[in-house]
Amino acid sequence: MKLVIFGSTAGTGRELLEQALEQGHDVSAFARTPEKIDDLEYPNLQVIQGDVLDSAAVEAAIAGQEAVLCTIGAGAGRTTLREDATRNIVQAMDRTGVQRLICQSSLGVGDSRANLGAFTRHVIVGLFLRHAFADHERQEAVIEQSPLKWTIVRPPHLLDTPRTGVYRHGFPPKDRDIKGKISRADVADFMLKQLTDDSYLQSTPGVSY
Repeated sequence: MKLVIFGSTAGTGRELLEQALEQGHDVSAFARTPEKIDDLEYPNLQVIQGDVLDSAAVEAAIAGQEAVLCTIGAGAGRTTLREDATRNIVQAMDRTGVQRLICQSSLGVGDSRANLGAFTRHVIVGLFLRHAFADHERQEAVIEQSPLKWTIVRPPHLLDTPRTGVYRHGFPPKDRDIKGKISRADVADFMLKQLTDDSYLQSTPGVSY
């Protein structure tokens, strides 16, 4: 497929980029600092330098694609970057007629807060990460209010460990048997599988070991 990835230079986005290229997709990597992926040499890779807050640049990158994947990060501080960037993406998709959006959010957003243990729920998320999670909540709202064919993927604590291909997904909000962690590589694996699976259209599946 023809894909564009926003947030492609680090973390889950970098894993998405490498796995998508290995699978033979034609990938456009939208990056503010394209030098971070200079080490990747694939004939099916196009690197687009741009800012996710530049609506014209975002629209130009999305035009002609078959699907959009978003793993934009913004740290733990007070920010509206996820919300604002995602709004640009959603509006550009609407204008260009691209329908499929797969976006990474976080376990603990919305009804998945119940999946978290008490300490994580009240101290880590409720105190230290409250600004980041507020931004994720607003980001998800932008997507859910759109007419797109969207899937919002909610992983817990992310690890820099290899892809296993073995993980749980779509578990109910009160499921406490999850491990509360997963590798970025496995999150990328799950996100790419959504390109050919409509099971989670207009859904917010959690994914965890």
